[in-house]
Amino acid sequence: MDDSLKGRGKAIEDLFFAEKDQKLLEKIREEAASKEVREALQSASGIEDTATLDALVEAGISPESLASVALIPLVAVAWADRKMEDAEKAAILKAAEAGGIDPGSASYETMQSWLGKQPGGDLLDAWKAYIVAFKASLDPAVASQLKTSILGRAKSVAEAAGGFLGLSKISHAEQRVLDDLAKTFD
Repeated sequence: MDDSLKGRGKAIEDLFFAEKDQKLLEKIREEAASKEVREALQSASGIEDTATLDALVEAGISPESLASVALIPLVAVAWADRKMEDAEKAAILKAAEAGGIDPGSASYETMQSWLGKQPGGDLLDAWKAYIVAFKASLDPAVASQLKTSILGRAKSVAEAAGGFLGLSKISHAEQRVLDDLAKTFD
């Protein structure tokens, strides 16, 4: 075989494998990035089901947006009785930290302002509209998992303040907000 033909064959082979290696490298990078996003989504939402997390990644949901979406109901429940208890603040801050919202970030500063001053009703209305639209793009099992996670965290905030005279952990006003949040997912 002619050396120049052999050399060209080797060049084609090298290019083929270089392109194949590049595609494999890109796939590995995508898988690693997807894993990081999935782990961050798990932290932000408390959702542990891999299929649900994969669906959220596929839908293009960022951990930051999910953390924000998950915190709005907590704030709404905490302000249900028109005052923010210290225990409710602590529960919300814990959820924010678990959701990956870093102190000093814009999300954290916004949340801090919500803890000090009740946000307008338009925030909760926007959240409801977002959830309705978002839920329509999800598999029902994924939507159910998201609902369980968000409502579970909201309920923990409601229980944090201890309710009325310690008889009930959740006040009537907080329960109304929890019921309203749940209807958004139905």
